[in-house]
Amino acid sequence: MGATRDRAFLDAVGDEDCKTILDAVRGEAKTIPELSEECDIPLSTAYRKVNRLQEAELVAEKNRLPEDCRPKNVYELSFDGAVVRMGEDGFAVEFAGESSKPTTLDGAAEPASSPVGSD
Repeated sequence: MGATRDRAFLDAVGDEDCKTILDAVRGEAKTIPELSEECDIPLSTAYRKVNRLQEAELVAEKNRLPEDCRPKNVYELSFDGAVVRMGEDGFAVEFAGESSKPTTLDGAAEPASSPVGSD
C-alpha cells in the first residue's frame, strides 16, 4: 500500500475524530460503541471513522469473546508507532511494530517507509 497508506495516515492524524480514535485504541482494543462514548462522538461517526482507519490499515478488527454473550468486534492499532519525515520528495511515514515487516539480524522489525508526493 506504501504511499497510499502514508497519505491515509497523514489525513487521519489531520482529522480530529480519527486522531482521537487512534489514541483511544493505543492501549486497548475497543468496540465501536465504546469508542463512540469514550471519544464523545456520535455512533454513526465512530462507524465511519473506524471504517476509514480500517481501509487505511491503521486499525485492525479482532473478535472479543465475552463469557456471557456473543462475540464482539473490537478495533486495535495495527502498528506500534509512526514517524513522519519530510524530504525533497515529500512526506514519508515509517511504521514500527508491524508483524509483516522484515526483521533485522537481531530480530527487530525494520520500519517501512515510502514517499508521499505533494501532487
